[in-house]
Amino acid sequence: MATVAAGIAAVVLITGCGAGEVEKASAPTSKSEASAASATPGSDDSFDVEVALKNADTAPYSAEIRTETYTGSTLTVVMAGRMNFNGSGPTGKLTLTTSDSVPEDQAFSTETILLEDATYTRTLDDDGAAGEWQRTGLDSSSAGIADYGAYAQLLLDLGPKARKGQEETGGVLAYRLSGSLTQDQLRTVDRRLYDRMRATGTKEFACDVWVNELGRVVRFEQWLEMSGNSARNVVTFGNFRDPVAVSAPE
Repeated sequence: MATVAAGIAAVVLITGCGAGEVEKASAPTSKSEASAASATPGSDDSFDVEVALKNADTAPYSAEIRTETYTGSTLTVVMAGRMNFNGSGPTGKLTLTTSDSVPEDQAFSTETILLEDATYTRTLDDDGAAGEWQRTGLDSSSAGIADYGAYAQLLLDLGPKARKGQEETGGVLAYRLSGSLTQDQLRTVDRRLYDRMRATGTKEFACDVWVNELGRVVRFEQWLEMSGNSARNVVTFGNFRDPVAVSAPE
């Protein structure tokens, strides 16, 4: 279970929406989602999400990112850290840790440094001790961080049915977009995921995106099947600020 969950967590960060059949109805509901459901979509003070995305600042910035991966209704893996965006390539530091629901013999914790040309990963134990760094080089065929703004635009292109209105999520107001995307829609937006979907015979997947009035994605959700397991990823972004320095470990 832990291995599958770790793979699913990597899918959402590395390739955006995951490659798998949709089972949205069976996905767990978070507290923030329940709060958002009580909001009134399409209220008069809703900002124009299309304009917000178009006018989003393209200057480099960093954000805290947290991904929770659920298998069935159980939280299994948490990935968290700070990432730099809008640069020549996404960089940052992340930890990937199994939750208490994972059996002890499957539990793990890792730390990763992402650079423009390589990633460095090491294991962590319960006492805080760390293993040796392992370097993996990147090339043109390597996966990259998803452009969540591009996914928001794909949902906008679905028309009025994708526009769910303004909601509160994570303490901020954001506009929620929701729908299913197909292989063909990803052809020019996320070629790696497009190729993966073709290889696995996946025709479409469901995802939701929440965009704030500055045109930044603050929440992203996906529903997928992987290795026969129904899964849901919840990604949140916050505490936006200037880029942070990231370098290879010594």
